[in-house]
Amino acid sequence: MYDAIVVGAGPGGSMAALRLSERGHRVAVVDWRHDIGDKLCTGIVGIECGRRFPPDEGHVIREAKAATIVSPAGRRYSIERREPHALIIDRVSYVAALARRAEAAGAELILGPRVSRVEVSDSDVSVTVSCGKGRDSLSARLLVLASGFGSPLVRAAGLPNGRNDGYMTGVQAEVIVDGVEDTEVYLGERIAPGSFGWLVPLDGSRALAGIVSRKRLNGHMDRFLSDLRSDGRVREVTKGPARWGIPLRPAQRTYADRVLVVGDAAGLVKPTTGGGIYYALLSGEIAAETAAEALSAGDLSARRLRGYERGWKAVFGRELTVGYYARMLYEALRDDQIDRLQSELWSSGLKDDLIDQREFSFDWHGGVILKALNHRRLGALFRSFGPLTGAFVSRLTRAGRQTESSA
Repeated sequence: MYDAIVVGAGPGGSMAALRLSERGHRVAVVDWRHDIGDKLCTGIVGIECGRRFPPDEGHVIREAKAATIVSPAGRRYSIERREPHALIIDRVSYVAALARRAEAAGAELILGPRVSRVEVSDSDVSVTVSCGKGRDSLSARLLVLASGFGSPLVRAAGLPNGRNDGYMTGVQAEVIVDGVEDTEVYLGERIAPGSFGWLVPLDGSRALAGIVSRKRLNGHMDRFLSDLRSDGRVREVTKGPARWGIPLRPAQRTYADRVLVVGDAAGLVKPTTGGGIYYALLSGEIAAETAAEALSAGDLSARRLRGYERGWKAVFGRELTVGYYARMLYEALRDDQIDRLQSELWSSGLKDDLIDQREFSFDWHGGVILKALNHRRLGALFRSFGPLTGAFVSRLTRAGRQTESSA
């Protein structure tokens, strides 16, 4: 019997397996992929993430110091900092290396079989793995679910499986570009309703082009790629487009008797951008710490494992709450209002107050969002857009105060 079975060798699962194995626990990691880390993703992580969970030098494609925001009306605004604020990494290699580190620390990697069934009893957790027509059963004292957004295993383990309104759809293609040196972010209803599109240069002339939205996408990606071709930004599409789901809100509960849920499976993703690598790594580390203490104490009850949820909420719960209501506020804006907001932000010196300060972070958006809403000019502009946006501004500022007081 294993001490822990981890389902999913993504960043959250691999981190949990690594930390538990380092503490001497017997761990199995099950993933249906043979190519660990092969998942749709832009591969952008903040500098803080890169420092805390360093990628190998060969996994960093480029550093990002600048970006261009393209408003719905086509106006281009540049953001540039002296120091890099993000890394564009080879996600597959980065995550695979983490899984191999877990293996080197003692974890057993079981690649290829799918987990088809989970049973939790008073004495253990039983996991059924299927590969072709064959089946096998594994048992452990504890189960860590890192099985991705919408995984049916979460409900099978006795936990609510997310929220029906709490997800976005992302679409991404690999393209060949001409003269694109920095990341470009595209705003507007034509691009991605209530959200944004991107063009992220990789190495050479390769780049990733994509859109994400909570609203239904109907021909938006084809139109976006067509516009990029017409503008001379994209020469050809070499791979894709492909779709994936991105959670927007945390699961109602991320722990149960003998079970912890991490990463996308728990809905632990930045609602502002849909990025999930850093929060997955953090949640995997917090889960391992909670699990190790519970295993040592011989108490794997939900009451004991509740400390995991308290832990991730203390680290980034505020970011999830503020980010979610910030997204709802943005979704309520019309294109002309987004243009007015962009013009005010980038053309009036407010950028220096909000973006260029040391407190700005690619990984932590809550502070800048709340500072913008409390800014005299920006706050007044938001409220001038009507009662709906005014209501979201009020809800956001309340959420910020509540999370600060509970921290």
